[in-house]
Amino acid sequence: MTANDLQTLTARVIELVREVGEYVRGERERVQASEIEIKGQGDYVSRVDRESEDRLRTGLTAMLPGSTFMGEEDSPDARGGDWRWIVDPIDGTANYLAGLPTWSISVALEDRRENPDFFGPLTLGVVAEPALNVIYDAWRGGGARKNGDPIHVSADRPLEHGIVATAFPFRRRQKLEDYLKLFTEIYPLVSDFRRIGSAAADLCWVADGTFDGYFEMGLKPWDVAAGALIIEEAGGKISDWWGKPVCETGWTVTGNAHAYDTLRAIIDKHNFTRPEILFH
Repeated sequence: MTANDLQTLTARVIELVREVGEYVRGERERVQASEIEIKGQGDYVSRVDRESEDRLRTGLTAMLPGSTFMGEEDSPDARGGDWRWIVDPIDGTANYLAGLPTWSISVALEDRRENPDFFGPLTLGVVAEPALNVIYDAWRGGGARKNGDPIHVSADRPLEHGIVATAFPFRRRQKLEDYLKLFTEIYPLVSDFRRIGSAAADLCWVADGTFDGYFEMGLKPWDVAAGALIIEEAGGKISDWWGKPVCETGWTVTGNAHAYDTLRAIIDKHNFTRPEILFH
């Protein structure tokens, strides 16, 4: 797929995501308690998540016939195909249901032709924050943008003057003690922390320089795939905590070069055990 092909396809994805985002935003006040499923403590899915994912699946697979679709709600284990869409229909459902504006729609396209049994290169990423009227996008080799304007990660300033984003391990509450060790060590080094509630938004806010760095435990491919490419194309660094591709484990560390290196050095000292790779 040429750069022109990726640019054209990204534009089409942006339009689809914008349409789906308008639907999701318009449905928020209509969601009933009976339409919300509790997947775990603090982890929700609503009928709007599922409808959003269905609309994205239909539109995206039509754009690229033969592509497969990995979506958080209904197809998290999707395999195969030369090309695979990796999608979170609403990242930050708890925020969405509470009326907070920081929720996102995340879409990435993965090239699986070289290694169809495992993660391949990410070729485009689109993240929309519909309640904030913002769309981020990137394609491989084409830079990153926010509402069409080029973006770049923050300058390599001392972390004492920067902001680092994070999130508590709400899906892995047994890991809270490990997380607090990192928090306690990193907090004195930074100007402040922020917890937004949408990993896709966190990643994009690193890409546009709002945050200097970000780390989190145990995310999923659909949380990070689009944002990872956007960060790379904005000049940032991103990996899992062991320096491997972030989609493999979802244990995410990212930032401008200085913030990334500093956070990785602290994480490395703790000798965390890399989890089994569940998605590929």
